[in-house]
Amino acid sequence: MSASYPPPPAYEDVNKKSPNKGSKSKRQAWYSKLMTLEFNQDEATEYAKLFVTNEVEINMIPELNDDLLKSIGIEKAGHRIRILRLQKKSPPSTPVATRPVLNVKIPRCSWHPNVAANEKCHTCNRLVCLSCRRVRSSYNGHGHGHVHYYCENCYDECTIL
Repeated sequence: MSASYPPPPAYEDVNKKSPNKGSKSKRQAWYSKLMTLEFNQDEATEYAKLFVTNEVEINMIPELNDDLLKSIGIEKAGHRIRILRLQKKSPPSTPVATRPVLNVKIPRCSWHPNVAANEKCHTCNRLVCLSCRRVRSSYNGHGHGHVHYYCENCYDECTIL
């Protein structure tokens, strides 16, 4: 006993299916993007269709990579490279607010005004850079140490008992 099944639709009939609502505008958006990369009309149309068929949205451009483009059917390496260049043209997915740094005052060494100061002299409170600072360590009776920084002038005058 053989079951009879209807014949499959012809290839032309399958390709004539009306696109899903919105897919035409998505395809047009991809087409426009691809045309900015100097693809010819046939290539832009083909690739736009591939992106829409594989449900790749325009806002997913930052996540595109070479393997993904290969997997959806973009075979030519040069074309994949051109498409990946869209990532440089796309705005960041989450904008980062940056404020300009204005009038930042960096403490300067008392002896080297073009060099940033790292420490303050323990005796005279002048600012000193790494080249000028002198270090003395002292230990109290409980095994705890203290480090003090001095300028060149005060270091020689300092005596630790």
